[in-house]
Amino acid sequence: MNSMHEILDVITRSNESAVLATIINVEGSAYRKTGAAMLFMENGRQVGMISAGCLESNLAIQANKLLEGTSICSRMIVYDMSAEDDLSWGRGAGCNGNVHMLLETVNPVLREQLCIVKEYLDKGIPVVSLKVLKQIPGAIDTAYITQDEQIFGNQNIVSQQLMLTALEERKSCIIDDAEVNTYLHFFKPKPRLFIFGAGPDARPFSQVAAQTGFKVNIWDWRSAYKSHDYFPDARFLGSERISETIENLDMVASDSVILMTHDFQKDREILHALLKQKQISYLGVLGPRKRTTRLLSGATIPKYLHSPVGLAIGAEGPEEIAISIIAALIQAQRQG
Repeated sequence: MNSMHEILDVITRSNESAVLATIINVEGSAYRKTGAAMLFMENGRQVGMISAGCLESNLAIQANKLLEGTSICSRMIVYDMSAEDDLSWGRGAGCNGNVHMLLETVNPVLREQLCIVKEYLDKGIPVVSLKVLKQIPGAIDTAYITQDEQIFGNQNIVSQQLMLTALEERKSCIIDDAEVNTYLHFFKPKPRLFIFGAGPDARPFSQVAAQTGFKVNIWDWRSAYKSHDYFPDARFLGSERISETIENLDMVASDSVILMTHDFQKDREILHALLKQKQISYLGVLGPRKRTTRLLSGATIPKYLHSPVGLAIGAEGPEEIAISIIAALIQAQRQG
């Protein structure tokens, strides 16, 4: 869902020179929205995607110019995507929008700051960055504010008003009413997905979930099923006791939970324990609706409990079912 996490992984693991390209504003329509980012490495590797191939080639050229230079470490580029012919800079995408790009050399200061951002995100704490754009093409002053109001980076640029705006905004945007032209970037932790049941049908589901940006956690009472050969990108929940496991999850509003143990008694115990938790992004039970009614001892299925799970696309087989569930989880995340 968000290539920024992959970008941060690469930045924290490598000291290779790179340029970070971020969409800071979109006028009209475009392939990606404000906040989408891409990393251009010195060795030619590219991480993330800004468009469907319309901008990447030119951005790579601009990134190389920054890497080859010594004095300029940032620049702004505006791409006109409205032209339908090849007389403009590009290939005549005809997307009817202007895309404002910010390119920054990942110098030691920015690298250290982004490493700290990753540490907070790994703990599940959102971070907002504030960038003063008036200094482009020079070094950009950047401050970072965490959800619990910790500040790092250049703290001198953070006024009380900017502080309030940063904590209230839930998306990346240009702040129009700021004293100086400021770009606000919202770093979100990976949404957590809890899968109860590690049977064969959970394997493609876990894989697709990890590929689309979820932090996958799996519970199962059978040790033979809890193998990283089956679930290379997942974390296994330790306790085999259902009540203890759920009590220790400390769920938040962005979490999603899918029950697919195929064991009626265990699904029943898990479901009743989960219904005591506060509202989460998505709670679903694999299987027919009649079975879910039985799990609830005949009670009416709450509106927030999805049964059957996933979007109704006529899915058949584990892979298609996995896609239908992931689509529903993404929809729930987007709708907040």
